[in-house]
Amino acid sequence: MKKSVTIILILALIFSLNAFAAAESVETADASTMRLVRTEGTVFLKDEEGTELSLREDMRLYSGNTVETEADSRAGISLDEVKTITLDEDSFVSLHQDGKKLRVNLEAGAMYFSVYQPLAYDEQFEIETSTMVLGIRGTSGYVETISPTVSKVILTSGHVVIKAASGEEYDLYPGKCVVIERTSSGTDFDVSDIYPSGYPDFLREELAADPFQFDNWNYAPSSNDGSSVPIQFPGSQTPTQNNTNNNAAPAQNNTNNNAAPAQNNTYKTTTPIQGSLNNNGSGPFATTP
Repeated sequence: MKKSVTIILILALIFSLNAFAAAESVETADASTMRLVRTEGTVFLKDEEGTELSLREDMRLYSGNTVETEADSRAGISLDEVKTITLDEDSFVSLHQDGKKLRVNLEAGAMYFSVYQPLAYDEQFEIETSTMVLGIRGTSGYVETISPTVSKVILTSGHVVIKAASGEEYDLYPGKCVVIERTSSGTDFDVSDIYPSGYPDFLREELAADPFQFDNWNYAPSSNDGSSVPIQFPGSQTPTQNNTNNNAAPAQNNTNNNAAPAQNNTYKTTTPIQGSLNNNGSGPFATTP
């Protein structure tokens, strides 16, 4: 009798341990599961064999899937619990996942990417076009495939390393835009400063809708090391008079007393446009019915 009870208790313990392990496995899988969390307009999803799949809310995606948007359409993809991408209209991506290694191939169009936490040392997330590979650790920005030989990257936060198909590398910081062109002699990096006023409408809207990156678009680098200062650019500044006595004349900073008084103006950046396409205002994870 005692032997039977002992056997039953052992079996019950084994069952409990297996159930716990299974629960842990499911939880881990859910944390790294790719899902189609948002669609607007006309969006196509295909499997690795090219077979079109019917869309449903919060649909799970797998390595080898492709997602395509038509005109006036967008698609939001949760790559895991801290990484999201959003496809602009007329865009096409393929998804590739191998354990903790994740690669998104942008074959046409443009996309916004956002990583809310720095990746672990053993994780890898790359965005690839026909001209370069973007290594991402914890940042946000915009990637566009302009043609088979030309790509564009705009960084809105963090730091990335761009590796050209020809082998050259370039470090990119916020407030910078780089156009990567593959030529017969190698790769050209055309780098320029960019402010939110020059962002594509798609990028401005996605940043405004992203609760984790909302504040980042108010900053741009002041030096090559990526350090940031509040942006001041035409169209988004409101001058305020910084005088203690509002009725007093402004301070004279000129030796010539007949010169016009100096205005001590400071500027503040106005609230960014609210361009979210999610009517419920819940950010990039919203699913449009």
